[in-house]
Amino acid sequence: MRYWDFSYVNQVENDHYLIHGTAYPRQENLPGWGKWMHNLWITAYLSDEEGRVLARDLKVYPTQELDSQAGVPMEFRLKPEKMPSSEEIFITFGYRMQLTEDRYTDPSRQRPLTGEKSVFFASEKALAR
Repeated sequence: MRYWDFSYVNQVENDHYLIHGTAYPRQENLPGWGKWMHNLWITAYLSDEEGRVLARDLKVYPTQELDSQAGVPMEFRLKPEKMPSSEEIFITFGYRMQLTEDRYTDPSRQRPLTGEKSVFFASEKALAR
């Protein structure tokens, strides 16, 4: 994805999938002044080969400093109501976030006409095959 890389392992346990991993911000694509993440949402999707979503899980993270080395830990539990007849199952991710240069900058109060750095917003939906 443009602003995040996802590294994970998947386990099947009874009737659900457990995903453990880390999301790493792609610092080279983010503004250099963006140091603090606000309103970070990461969603994991389980889908079939036709792209139909079978299950999803959303995690919302507190405001935190952007750290491209440590990343953001992820843990999702995906439990589909029923499994498709096909054995092809795919895991994809989507996210949204806001970056500011200061921890205490309110991302909802932008001043776009001042020319000052304020808030960088990024969002991507899950990638389809």
